[in-house]
Amino acid sequence: MILYTVMPQEIVFAEQNQETNIHEQIEYKGVPLLVEMQGNEAEVIQIMSTNPMHFLHPDISPGQKLKLNV
Repeated sequence: MILYTVMPQEIVFAEQNQETNIHEQIEYKGVPLLVEMQGNEAEVIQIMSTNPMHFLHPDISPGQKLKLNV
């Protein structure tokens, strides 16, 4: 990709340079999940399991908040 601009590269690609890794992969009740941590709560972003039965549990569906005992 060629980008013709007078703006510095640091400004153009500022969002890509930020290292905000708020997503973590955890295992909850034996199911691997991608979650967004918020204190002692985790919001489910994605179910990382390959077992189709894990997708049927309503308590770990994407968008649900999980209380974690840290």
